[in-house]
Amino acid sequence: MSLNDTITAKFSLSAAEIKRSDTLLTQTNPIVSSILLKSYPLIIITNEFLEFFVWLSRDSTLNVLYLSVLYLSIYFSDTWLVYVCFPTLIVSIYCSINFYVNSVYVDVNNNENPTLKDILDHLENFITRFSLLLRPVCTHSSFTLNKIIRLIIVLSPLHIVLLRYFISPKNYLLTFVVIITNFNSIWLQSTIKLLWRSLLIRRLSNILGFHSSNSKANYKILNGINTGGKIIQFQIFEHQRRWIGIGWGNQLLPYERSHFTNEALQKTDGPAHFKFPFNFNQWKWLEENWNVDPLFNKSKDINGWVYYDNYWQHPLYTDSISSYTRTRKWSRKAVLVVKQYEETTS
Repeated sequence: MSLNDTITAKFSLSAAEIKRSDTLLTQTNPIVSSILLKSYPLIIITNEFLEFFVWLSRDSTLNVLYLSVLYLSIYFSDTWLVYVCFPTLIVSIYCSINFYVNSVYVDVNNNENPTLKDILDHLENFITRFSLLLRPVCTHSSFTLNKIIRLIIVLSPLHIVLLRYFISPKNYLLTFVVIITNFNSIWLQSTIKLLWRSLLIRRLSNILGFHSSNSKANYKILNGINTGGKIIQFQIFEHQRRWIGIGWGNQLLPYERSHFTNEALQKTDGPAHFKFPFNFNQWKWLEENWNVDPLFNKSKDINGWVYYDNYWQHPLYTDSISSYTRTRKWSRKAVLVVKQYEETTS
């Protein structure tokens, strides 16, 4: 190896990343850059707290410890233990949080020199985690006054019976706190997904107005029955989510829609594994391949994507920093030839 040879470290930035950092630095106002730099420790600390509440931390042991203290404090609130142990636990939790915040703040200020790209990446993480935290509220933000009154009327007798005959107010409060604090955990989300398979749960949800029971097929009839058969357009919706550091991927959150669905967001097979719905009829494709429907995104994107925020709302036809989900529609036409059976007499 000569002295003129260039040695490149494996962890060095690529040319595209360097160009992006330079572009951000030149296009961002210096005052804004200074504010972001001073806010960087606060952004990191806030991200860590949001990780705790949405169960995205690398080690869930801390979640279990803190929440166990909270649950035990509620459970033993009417005993002498709360007067002895509770103040000590509160002081211990406060000291641990204070130590963590101060240590992070000192380390970030003294040891790290973040780039503008690093700060924006942490801001994107903050937006994603905060969106997950507010998801239960935003999902049902379309509730009308009639739906709320109906919900109160249906659930109030159940609560009265539970509190009077089956459960104490303390245990009721403890159950409520457990559900709220564990809502974003993978265990509770998996349980909700399993309960949603129950027909009774679906019917109750439909009565309360949470979900519409009207199901739609993944095809659309384009003409009536005639001698040439019935022309049907099959439609499949493909969904993706943007993951920080990875990009767009087919993996969605456990309680979200599937990768491929029909118009009613019911799980279906993708274009590569599509099967005709009726086996007793004759089918023939009118189009050679599946095609992206250009009308779905008004021909704004060659790939057919429509971009949404973290809640699959506020559609955009171009990718942006606030877009974390996207959907496109695949379509393919086929002809259905109904067999004509003639009765023969012997």
